[in-house]
Amino acid sequence: MPWHTILAASIGGALTIAVLGAAGEFTGTPLLIAAFGSSCVLVFLLPQAPLSQPLNVVGGHCVAALCGLLAHVVLPTAWWSLGLAVGVAMAAMAALRVIHPPAGGTPIAIMLTHEGWEYLFTPVLLGALVLTTCALTYRWILKRLSLRAAAKRAF
Repeated sequence: MPWHTILAASIGGALTIAVLGAAGEFTGTPLLIAAFGSSCVLVFLLPQAPLSQPLNVVGGHCVAALCGLLAHVVLPTAWWSLGLAVGVAMAAMAALRVIHPPAGGTPIAIMLTHEGWEYLFTPVLLGALVLTTCALTYRWILKRLSLRAAAKRAF
């Protein structure tokens, strides 16, 4: 991978996490979860990968969060229930064709921190939408820059 691609992706990921953190701080509503750091690795370093597409990012995180919340409601938090919640989240993401590996950690976070149903909307859904918007903006900027560079080379 070229150094300029690594640098641009790293800046994109860093800015996205900063935006999520700052927005949460300014609004008083958390928008940042640890799994979004892993999502940034995929969406910025491997933007064309199937697992990096917007539907996978938003859908994967939401499906996994829903599985984690359901498990938290009906099961005690224990080693086996954490494993079960992650396994069910994996199966649900695969069945719905919204596989996003970083979302596999979301049920664990939900169960260990005893989150409630609002966690599905903030930070998971809203945060995933912000992350996806940042990633799409990054892709748009890269496309514009590559078109300009191609036009300059043509002349």
